[in-house]
Amino acid sequence: MLSGALAVLTATLIAVTSAVPAHAIDFTIDAATGKPVLVSKSSCTTLASKPRAFEAWFNTDDMEERGYLDAKNDTPWPYATKIAQVICGAKKGATIKIAMYFVRAIGSKSRPESDPEQIWGALEYVARKRGVKVTLIYDDATPAAAERNITKRAKGWMKVRKCYEGCFNLNTTDAASNSLSINHEKFMTISSTIWGGPIVYSSSGMFARSQIRAYWQESSLLFGDKQLYKLMKDRFDNMYICATSRVRCSKGDFVNTAYKGRTSLRLERGIWVDKKYRHYTDAGRGTTVSFSPQPQTAPEFYVQQLSNVDCTVDSKIRIAMYHLTGSRAETFVKRLRELKRAGCDVRVVLSPEAGAVVIEKSVVKLIKKYGLTNRVLCGVNPIHTKLVLITPATSNAGVAMFGTMNMSTAGMRYSDEHTITIDTRRMSAKYKEDAERVIGVYAQGWDAMSQGAKKCVA
Repeated sequence: MLSGALAVLTATLIAVTSAVPAHAIDFTIDAATGKPVLVSKSSCTTLASKPRAFEAWFNTDDMEERGYLDAKNDTPWPYATKIAQVICGAKKGATIKIAMYFVRAIGSKSRPESDPEQIWGALEYVARKRGVKVTLIYDDATPAAAERNITKRAKGWMKVRKCYEGCFNLNTTDAASNSLSINHEKFMTISSTIWGGPIVYSSSGMFARSQIRAYWQESSLLFGDKQLYKLMKDRFDNMYICATSRVRCSKGDFVNTAYKGRTSLRLERGIWVDKKYRHYTDAGRGTTVSFSPQPQTAPEFYVQQLSNVDCTVDSKIRIAMYHLTGSRAETFVKRLRELKRAGCDVRVVLSPEAGAVVIEKSVVKLIKKYGLTNRVLCGVNPIHTKLVLITPATSNAGVAMFGTMNMSTAGMRYSDEHTITIDTRRMSAKYKEDAERVIGVYAQGWDAMSQGAKKCVA
Protein backbone atom coordinates (compact mmCIF):
# COMPACT_ATOMS: atom_id res chain seq x y z
CA MET A 1 0.00 0.00 0.00
CA LEU A 2 0.98 3.62 -0.38
CA SER A 3 2.89 4.87 2.65
CA GLY A 4 2.02 8.22 4.18
CA ALA A 5 5.33 9.72 3.12
CA LEU A 6 4.95 8.47 -0.43
CA ALA A 7 1.37 9.76 -0.59
CA VAL A 8 2.53 13.24 0.45
CA LEU A 9 5.39 13.12 -2.06
CA THR A 10 3.04 12.02 -4.85
CA ALA A 11 0.59 14.81 -4.07
CA THR A 12 3.43 17.34 -3.98
CA LEU A 13 4.77 16.20 -7.34
CA ILE A 14 1.34 16.46 -8.91
CA ALA A 15 0.85 19.93 -7.49
CA VAL A 16 4.25 21.09 -8.78
CA THR A 17 3.93 19.64 -12.26
CA SER A 18 0.38 20.83 -12.84
CA ALA A 19 0.47 24.13 -10.89
CA VAL A 20 -2.86 23.04 -9.38
CA PRO A 21 -3.16 21.66 -5.83
CA ALA A 22 -4.47 18.08 -5.75
CA HIS A 23 -6.43 18.26 -2.50
CA ALA A 24 -9.91 16.80 -2.48
CA ILE A 25 -13.38 17.89 -1.40
CA ASP A 26 -13.69 19.95 1.81
CA PHE A 27 -15.41 17.61 4.27
CA THR A 28 -16.42 18.58 7.80
CA ILE A 29 -13.77 17.10 10.09
CA ASP A 30 -14.01 16.20 13.77
CA ALA A 31 -11.36 18.27 15.55
CA ALA A 32 -10.69 15.51 18.09
CA THR A 33 -10.26 12.61 15.68
CA GLY A 34 -9.25 14.37 12.49
CA LYS A 35 -11.85 12.30 10.60
CA PRO A 36 -15.14 13.20 8.89
CA VAL A 37 -17.95 13.92 11.35
CA LEU A 38 -20.20 10.87 11.80
CA VAL A 39 -23.87 11.06 10.95
CA SER A 40 -26.31 10.37 13.80
CA LYS A 41 -30.07 10.26 14.28
CA SER A 42 -30.01 13.79 15.66
CA SER A 43 -27.61 15.40 13.20
CA CYS A 44 -26.71 15.36 9.53
CA THR A 45 -23.45 17.27 9.18
CA THR A 46 -22.63 18.19 5.62
CA LEU A 47 -19.60 19.57 3.76
CA ALA A 48 -17.60 22.44 5.20
CA SER A 49 -18.02 24.47 2.01
CA LYS A 50 -19.74 24.46 -1.35
CA PRO A 51 -18.49 21.61 -3.57
CA ARG A 52 -16.45 22.44 -6.64
CA ALA A 53 -17.63 21.52 -10.13
CA PHE A 54 -15.63 18.26 -10.01
CA GLU A 55 -14.70 16.35 -6.87
CA ALA A 56 -13.36 12.86 -6.09
CA TRP A 57 -12.09 10.75 -3.21
CA PHE A 58 -10.80 7.20 -2.72
CA ASN A 59 -10.75 4.75 0.18
CA THR A 60 -6.98 4.38 -0.18
CA ASP A 61 -6.24 6.47 2.93
CA ASP A 62 -8.67 4.32 4.92
CA MET A 63 -7.02 1.14 3.65
CA GLU A 64 -3.61 2.46 4.61
CA GLU A 65 -4.72 3.34 8.15
CA ARG A 66 -7.01 0.40 8.90
CA GLY A 67 -5.54 -2.37 6.80
CA TYR A 68 -7.03 -4.70 4.25
CA LEU A 69 -10.48 -5.99 5.32
CA ASP A 70 -10.24 -4.68 8.92
CA ALA A 71 -12.78 -7.33 9.89
CA LYS A 72 -12.73 -6.83 13.67
CA ASN A 73 -13.30 -3.07 13.77
CA ASP A 74 -16.91 -1.96 13.27
CA THR A 75 -16.28 1.79 13.43
CA PRO A 76 -17.47 3.29 10.11
CA TRP A 77 -14.79 4.05 7.57
CA PRO A 78 -14.39 7.72 6.60
CA TYR A 79 -14.99 6.84 2.93
CA ALA A 80 -18.64 6.05 3.72
CA THR A 81 -19.06 9.00 6.08
CA LYS A 82 -17.95 11.30 3.28
CA ILE A 83 -20.78 10.01 1.08
CA ALA A 84 -23.17 10.66 3.97
CA GLN A 85 -21.96 14.26 4.26
CA VAL A 86 -22.77 14.81 0.59
CA ILE A 87 -26.30 13.46 1.13
CA CYS A 88 -26.72 15.78 4.13
CA GLY A 89 -26.47 18.69 1.69
CA ALA A 90 -29.84 17.81 0.13
CA LYS A 91 -32.30 20.70 0.23
CA LYS A 92 -35.76 20.50 1.79
CA GLY A 93 -38.18 18.82 -0.63
CA ALA A 94 -35.43 17.52 -2.95
CA THR A 95 -35.45 14.12 -4.63
CA ILE A 96 -32.66 11.55 -4.32
CA LYS A 97 -32.47 8.65 -6.77
CA ILE A 98 -30.01 5.78 -6.29
CA ALA A 99 -29.22 2.99 -8.76
CA MET A 100 -26.99 0.18 -7.49
CA TYR A 101 -26.10 -3.40 -8.38
CA PHE A 102 -26.57 -4.27 -4.73
CA VAL A 103 -26.61 -2.55 -1.36
CA ARG A 104 -26.37 -3.81 2.20
CA ALA A 105 -28.25 -2.81 5.34
CA ILE A 106 -28.23 -3.68 9.07
CA GLY A 107 -26.17 -6.88 8.76
CA SER A 108 -25.78 -9.08 11.85
CA LYS A 109 -24.59 -8.55 15.42
CA SER A 110 -21.27 -10.17 14.60
CA ARG A 111 -20.87 -8.22 11.36
CA PRO A 112 -22.96 -5.03 11.32
CA GLU A 113 -23.13 -2.95 8.17
CA SER A 114 -21.75 0.07 10.01
CA ASP A 115 -20.20 1.63 6.89
CA PRO A 116 -23.36 1.82 4.75
CA GLU A 117 -25.33 2.71 7.90
CA GLN A 118 -23.71 6.14 7.70
CA ILE A 119 -25.27 6.48 4.25
CA TRP A 120 -28.61 4.97 5.30
CA GLY A 121 -28.68 7.29 8.31
CA ALA A 122 -28.11 10.38 6.18
CA LEU A 123 -30.78 9.32 3.70
CA GLU A 124 -33.30 8.64 6.45
CA TYR A 125 -32.51 11.95 8.14
CA VAL A 126 -33.15 14.07 5.04
CA ALA A 127 -36.23 11.98 4.19
CA ARG A 128 -37.85 12.37 7.61
CA LYS A 129 -36.58 15.82 8.61
CA ARG A 130 -36.59 17.61 5.24
CA GLY A 131 -39.22 15.78 3.23
CA VAL A 132 -36.69 14.53 0.67
CA LYS A 133 -38.11 11.78 -1.57
CA VAL A 134 -35.66 8.86 -1.76
CA THR A 135 -35.90 6.00 -4.26
CA LEU A 136 -33.56 3.02 -4.68
CA ILE A 137 -33.27 0.53 -7.54
CA TYR A 138 -31.08 -2.56 -7.20
CA ASP A 139 -30.57 -5.86 -9.02
CA ASP A 140 -31.98 -9.24 -8.05
CA ALA A 141 -28.45 -10.54 -7.41
CA THR A 142 -28.96 -9.42 -3.81
CA PRO A 143 -29.45 -12.50 -1.57
CA ALA A 144 -32.84 -12.97 0.07
CA ALA A 145 -31.54 -12.41 3.62
CA ALA A 146 -29.87 -9.15 2.60
CA GLU A 147 -33.02 -8.11 0.75
CA ARG A 148 -35.09 -8.56 3.89
CA ASN A 149 -32.70 -6.24 5.72
CA ILE A 150 -33.05 -3.64 2.97
CA THR A 151 -36.85 -3.80 3.17
CA LYS A 152 -36.73 -3.48 6.95
CA ARG A 153 -34.25 -0.59 6.92
CA ALA A 154 -36.14 1.38 4.25
CA LYS A 155 -39.63 0.91 5.69
CA GLY A 156 -41.66 4.09 5.93
CA TRP A 157 -39.33 6.54 4.25
CA MET A 158 -37.67 5.06 1.12
CA LYS A 159 -39.21 3.61 -2.03
CA VAL A 160 -37.38 0.46 -3.18
CA ARG A 161 -37.61 -1.38 -6.51
CA LYS A 162 -35.70 -4.29 -8.04
CA CYS A 163 -34.58 -5.14 -11.58
CA TYR A 164 -34.32 -8.73 -12.77
CA GLU A 165 -31.16 -9.57 -14.73
CA GLY A 166 -30.77 -5.93 -15.61
CA CYS A 167 -33.44 -3.28 -16.02
CA PHE A 168 -33.28 -3.07 -19.81
CA ASN A 169 -33.06 -6.78 -20.62
CA LEU A 170 -36.46 -8.14 -21.73
CA ASN A 171 -35.25 -11.61 -22.69
CA THR A 172 -36.84 -14.57 -20.94
CA THR A 173 -35.21 -17.45 -22.81
CA ASP A 174 -31.89 -16.05 -24.08
CA ALA A 175 -29.35 -17.71 -21.78
CA ALA A 176 -26.51 -15.40 -22.88
CA SER A 177 -28.49 -12.24 -22.13
CA ASN A 178 -29.76 -13.51 -18.81
CA SER A 179 -26.33 -14.61 -17.63
CA LEU A 180 -24.58 -11.38 -18.65
CA SER A 181 -27.22 -8.73 -17.97
CA ILE A 182 -27.35 -7.03 -14.59
CA ASN A 183 -28.15 -3.60 -13.23
CA HIS A 184 -24.50 -2.81 -12.58
CA GLU A 185 -25.05 0.90 -11.92
CA LYS A 186 -23.61 2.84 -9.00
CA PHE A 187 -24.90 6.38 -9.13
CA MET A 188 -26.99 8.82 -7.13
CA THR A 189 -28.68 12.06 -8.14
CA ILE A 190 -29.74 14.87 -5.80
CA SER A 191 -32.12 17.34 -7.46
CA SER A 192 -31.30 20.38 -5.32
CA THR A 193 -28.86 21.17 -2.53
CA ILE A 194 -28.27 23.84 0.09
CA TRP A 195 -25.57 25.21 -2.25
CA GLY A 196 -28.09 25.73 -5.06
CA GLY A 197 -27.19 23.21 -7.77
CA PRO A 198 -27.92 19.53 -8.36
CA ILE A 199 -25.43 16.73 -7.68
CA VAL A 200 -24.52 13.63 -9.66
CA TYR A 201 -22.59 11.08 -7.62
CA SER A 202 -20.85 8.30 -9.56
CA SER A 203 -18.81 5.52 -8.00
CA SER A 204 -17.05 2.23 -8.62
CA GLY A 205 -18.39 0.83 -5.36
CA MET A 206 -21.71 -0.20 -3.85
CA PHE A 207 -23.05 0.84 -0.45
CA ALA A 208 -21.79 -2.25 1.39
CA ARG A 209 -19.17 -3.02 4.02
CA SER A 210 -17.51 -5.64 1.81
CA GLN A 211 -17.13 -3.15 -1.04
CA ILE A 212 -15.74 -0.36 1.11
CA ARG A 213 -13.25 -2.49 3.06
CA ALA A 214 -12.14 -5.18 0.62
CA TYR A 215 -11.65 -3.28 -2.66
CA TRP A 216 -9.95 -0.10 -3.82
CA GLN A 217 -12.84 2.25 -4.66
CA GLU A 218 -13.41 5.71 -6.09
CA SER A 219 -16.20 8.23 -5.58
CA SER A 220 -16.79 11.15 -7.95
CA LEU A 221 -19.10 14.11 -7.52
CA LEU A 222 -20.18 16.51 -10.26
CA PHE A 223 -21.87 19.64 -8.96
CA GLY A 224 -24.12 22.10 -10.77
CA ASP A 225 -24.19 20.35 -14.17
CA LYS A 226 -27.91 20.62 -14.91
CA GLN A 227 -27.86 18.66 -18.15
CA LEU A 228 -25.81 15.82 -16.65
CA TYR A 229 -28.28 15.71 -13.76
CA LYS A 230 -31.20 15.48 -16.21
CA LEU A 231 -29.52 12.72 -18.21
CA MET A 232 -28.79 10.64 -15.10
CA LYS A 233 -32.22 11.33 -13.61
CA ASP A 234 -33.93 10.30 -16.85
CA ARG A 235 -31.76 7.20 -16.96
CA PHE A 236 -32.91 6.30 -13.46
CA ASP A 237 -36.55 6.99 -14.33
CA ASN A 238 -36.33 4.66 -17.32
CA MET A 239 -34.78 1.96 -15.16
CA TYR A 240 -37.59 2.51 -12.67
CA ILE A 241 -40.21 2.04 -15.40
CA CYS A 242 -38.68 -1.33 -16.27
CA ALA A 243 -38.40 -2.30 -12.61
CA THR A 244 -42.07 -1.60 -11.96
CA SER A 245 -43.79 -2.55 -15.24
CA ARG A 246 -42.43 -4.94 -17.85
CA VAL A 247 -45.39 -3.99 -20.04
CA ARG A 248 -44.43 -0.32 -20.08
CA CYS A 249 -40.79 -1.32 -20.54
CA SER A 250 -41.56 -3.58 -23.51
CA LYS A 251 -43.53 -0.77 -25.15
CA GLY A 252 -40.65 1.66 -24.73
CA ASP A 253 -42.74 3.95 -22.55
CA PHE A 254 -39.68 5.95 -21.54
CA VAL A 255 -39.02 9.52 -20.52
CA ASN A 256 -37.17 11.96 -22.75
CA THR A 257 -33.37 11.78 -22.49
CA ALA A 258 -32.81 15.09 -24.30
CA TYR A 259 -31.98 13.47 -27.65
CA LYS A 260 -33.86 15.46 -30.30
CA GLY A 261 -36.94 15.47 -28.13
CA ARG A 262 -37.17 11.69 -27.72
CA THR A 263 -35.48 8.83 -25.95
CA SER A 264 -32.28 7.45 -27.45
CA LEU A 265 -33.15 3.90 -26.37
CA ARG A 266 -33.86 1.33 -29.08
CA LEU A 267 -34.83 -2.33 -28.71
CA GLU A 268 -32.21 -4.70 -30.15
CA ARG A 269 -31.58 -8.34 -29.20
CA GLY A 270 -34.41 -8.08 -26.69
CA ILE A 271 -32.43 -5.38 -24.84
CA TRP A 272 -32.96 -1.63 -24.74
CA VAL A 273 -29.64 -0.23 -25.99
CA ASP A 274 -28.60 3.41 -26.11
CA LYS A 275 -28.09 4.50 -29.71
CA LYS A 276 -26.52 7.78 -28.63
CA TYR A 277 -22.81 7.07 -28.20
CA ARG A 278 -22.14 10.19 -26.10
CA HIS A 279 -24.50 12.56 -24.34
CA TYR A 280 -23.11 16.08 -23.90
CA THR A 281 -23.79 18.06 -20.74
CA ASP A 282 -23.81 21.78 -19.89
CA ALA A 283 -21.92 24.15 -22.17
CA GLY A 284 -18.33 24.73 -21.14
CA ARG A 285 -18.18 21.70 -18.84
CA GLY A 286 -16.25 19.44 -21.23
CA THR A 287 -18.26 16.53 -19.90
CA THR A 288 -20.06 13.63 -21.57
CA VAL A 289 -21.80 10.50 -20.32
CA SER A 290 -22.23 7.22 -22.18
CA PHE A 291 -24.58 4.41 -21.25
CA SER A 292 -24.65 0.66 -21.73
CA PRO A 293 -26.07 -1.63 -22.98
CA GLN A 294 -24.68 -0.41 -26.31
CA PRO A 295 -25.56 -1.69 -29.80
CA GLN A 296 -23.47 -4.61 -31.06
CA THR A 297 -21.98 -2.33 -33.74
CA ALA A 298 -20.89 0.43 -31.35
CA PRO A 299 -17.10 0.95 -31.17
CA GLU A 300 -15.45 -0.38 -28.04
CA PHE A 301 -15.65 2.61 -25.77
CA TYR A 302 -12.23 2.66 -24.10
CA VAL A 303 -10.42 1.63 -27.28
CA GLN A 304 -12.18 4.44 -29.14
CA GLN A 305 -10.95 7.01 -26.62
CA LEU A 306 -7.42 5.63 -26.70
CA SER A 307 -7.43 5.72 -30.51
CA ASN A 308 -7.54 9.52 -30.45
CA VAL A 309 -4.39 9.97 -28.35
CA ASP A 310 -1.45 11.95 -29.70
CA CYS A 311 1.58 10.75 -27.74
CA THR A 312 3.53 13.92 -28.55
CA VAL A 313 0.95 15.83 -26.48
CA ASP A 314 -0.63 13.34 -24.06
CA SER A 315 2.20 10.95 -23.27
CA LYS A 316 1.01 9.72 -19.87
CA ILE A 317 -1.73 7.07 -19.77
CA ARG A 318 -2.87 5.48 -16.52
CA ILE A 319 -5.60 2.84 -16.34
CA ALA A 320 -7.06 0.95 -13.37
CA MET A 321 -9.64 -1.72 -14.25
CA TYR A 322 -11.46 -4.36 -12.25
CA HIS A 323 -12.15 -6.72 -15.12
CA LEU A 324 -10.64 -7.21 -18.57
CA THR A 325 -12.15 -10.19 -20.35
CA GLY A 326 -10.69 -12.32 -23.11
CA SER A 327 -13.51 -11.35 -25.46
CA ARG A 328 -12.43 -7.68 -25.33
CA ALA A 329 -8.73 -7.91 -24.52
CA GLU A 330 -7.34 -8.33 -28.04
CA THR A 331 -8.19 -4.88 -29.40
CA PHE A 332 -7.53 -3.21 -26.04
CA VAL A 333 -4.07 -4.68 -25.49
CA LYS A 334 -3.14 -4.23 -29.14
CA ARG A 335 -3.98 -0.53 -28.88
CA LEU A 336 -1.85 -0.24 -25.74
CA ARG A 337 1.12 -1.64 -27.67
CA GLU A 338 0.54 0.88 -30.46
CA LEU A 339 0.56 3.70 -27.90
CA LYS A 340 3.73 2.38 -26.33
CA ARG A 341 5.43 2.29 -29.74
CA ALA A 342 4.25 5.84 -30.40
CA GLY A 343 6.07 7.03 -27.30
CA CYS A 344 3.31 7.03 -24.69
CA ASP A 345 4.10 6.04 -21.12
CA VAL A 346 1.33 3.46 -20.70
CA ARG A 347 0.68 1.88 -17.30
CA VAL A 348 -2.26 -0.39 -16.47
CA VAL A 349 -3.13 -2.03 -13.17
CA LEU A 350 -5.75 -4.79 -13.12
CA SER A 351 -7.42 -6.41 -10.16
CA PRO A 352 -5.97 -9.69 -8.92
CA GLU A 353 -8.37 -12.49 -8.12
CA ALA A 354 -11.40 -10.93 -6.44
CA GLY A 355 -14.72 -12.62 -5.78
CA ALA A 356 -15.79 -14.42 -8.93
CA VAL A 357 -13.35 -12.47 -11.10
CA VAL A 358 -9.96 -13.92 -12.02
CA ILE A 359 -7.38 -12.99 -14.63
CA GLU A 360 -8.14 -15.17 -17.62
CA LYS A 361 -5.34 -17.20 -19.19
CA SER A 362 -6.16 -15.75 -22.60
CA VAL A 363 -5.68 -12.22 -21.25
CA VAL A 364 -2.28 -13.08 -19.74
CA LYS A 365 -1.23 -14.62 -23.07
CA LEU A 366 -2.21 -11.44 -24.92
CA ILE A 367 -0.27 -9.27 -22.46
CA LYS A 368 2.81 -11.40 -23.15
CA LYS A 369 2.14 -11.58 -26.90
CA TYR A 370 2.18 -7.79 -27.24
CA GLY A 371 5.19 -7.28 -24.98
CA LEU A 372 3.34 -5.52 -22.17
CA THR A 373 4.18 -7.69 -19.16
CA ASN A 374 5.90 -4.73 -17.49
CA ARG A 375 3.16 -2.27 -18.45
CA VAL A 376 -0.02 -4.22 -17.64
CA LEU A 377 0.28 -5.42 -14.04
CA CYS A 378 -1.98 -6.90 -11.37
CA GLY A 379 -2.42 -5.07 -8.08
CA VAL A 380 -1.73 -6.39 -4.60
CA ASN A 381 -5.32 -5.90 -3.37
CA PRO A 382 -8.57 -6.18 -5.32
CA ILE A 383 -9.23 -3.11 -7.48
CA HIS A 384 -12.80 -2.17 -8.31
CA THR A 385 -12.28 1.13 -10.13
CA LYS A 386 -12.87 1.69 -13.84
CA LEU A 387 -10.52 4.60 -14.37
CA VAL A 388 -8.69 5.93 -17.45
CA LEU A 389 -6.41 9.00 -17.35
CA ILE A 390 -4.86 10.55 -20.47
CA THR A 391 -2.64 13.57 -19.77
CA PRO A 392 0.69 15.18 -20.62
CA ALA A 393 3.68 13.97 -18.61
CA THR A 394 3.93 17.15 -16.52
CA SER A 395 0.37 18.39 -16.04
CA ASN A 396 -3.17 17.29 -15.24
CA ALA A 397 -4.68 18.88 -18.34
CA GLY A 398 -6.37 16.11 -20.30
CA VAL A 399 -9.01 13.43 -20.07
CA ALA A 400 -10.41 11.38 -17.19
CA MET A 401 -12.93 8.56 -17.63
CA PHE A 402 -14.69 6.93 -14.68
CA GLY A 403 -17.88 5.04 -13.90
CA THR A 404 -19.05 1.44 -13.75
CA MET A 405 -18.20 -0.09 -17.13
CA ASN A 406 -15.54 -2.81 -17.17
CA MET A 407 -13.62 -3.70 -20.32
CA SER A 408 -15.91 -6.68 -20.87
CA THR A 409 -18.65 -7.90 -23.20
CA ALA A 410 -21.11 -7.90 -20.30
CA GLY A 411 -20.23 -4.32 -19.39
CA MET A 412 -20.51 -2.93 -22.90
CA ARG A 413 -23.30 -4.94 -24.51
CA TYR A 414 -25.60 -6.34 -21.83
CA SER A 415 -25.51 -4.67 -18.42
CA ASP A 416 -26.84 -1.31 -17.24
CA GLU A 417 -23.73 0.88 -16.93
CA HIS A 418 -22.39 4.39 -17.36
CA THR A 419 -19.05 6.06 -18.10
CA ILE A 420 -18.45 9.77 -17.54
CA THR A 421 -15.69 11.54 -19.48
CA ILE A 422 -14.26 14.95 -18.59
CA ASP A 423 -11.89 16.72 -20.98
CA THR A 424 -10.17 19.88 -19.75
CA ARG A 425 -9.42 21.04 -23.30
CA ARG A 426 -13.13 21.29 -24.03
CA MET A 427 -13.82 23.30 -20.89
CA SER A 428 -14.24 27.00 -20.33
CA ALA A 429 -11.85 28.70 -17.92
CA LYS A 430 -14.57 28.57 -15.27
CA TYR A 431 -14.21 24.78 -14.88
CA LYS A 432 -10.61 23.99 -15.86
CA GLU A 433 -8.97 24.48 -12.48
CA ASP A 434 -11.50 22.23 -10.74
CA ALA A 435 -11.12 19.57 -13.42
CA GLU A 436 -7.32 19.60 -13.35
CA ARG A 437 -7.42 19.40 -9.56
CA VAL A 438 -9.70 16.34 -9.67
CA ILE A 439 -7.55 14.63 -12.31
CA GLY A 440 -4.68 15.10 -9.85
CA VAL A 441 -6.79 13.31 -7.22
CA TYR A 442 -7.44 10.46 -9.67
CA ALA A 443 -3.72 10.25 -10.45
CA GLN A 444 -2.86 10.05 -6.76
CA GLY A 445 -5.47 7.30 -6.33
CA TRP A 446 -3.99 5.39 -9.26
CA ASP A 447 -0.51 5.66 -7.71
CA ALA A 448 -1.84 4.14 -4.48
CA MET A 449 -3.55 1.25 -6.26
CA SER A 450 -0.45 0.46 -8.31
CA GLN A 451 1.98 0.22 -5.38
CA GLY A 452 3.52 -3.27 -5.29
CA ALA A 453 1.74 -4.39 -8.49
CA LYS A 454 3.28 -7.47 -10.12
CA LYS A 455 3.15 -9.33 -13.39
CA CYS A 456 -0.27 -10.90 -13.96
CA VAL A 457 -0.42 -14.67 -13.64
CA ALA A 458 -3.50 -16.67 -14.59
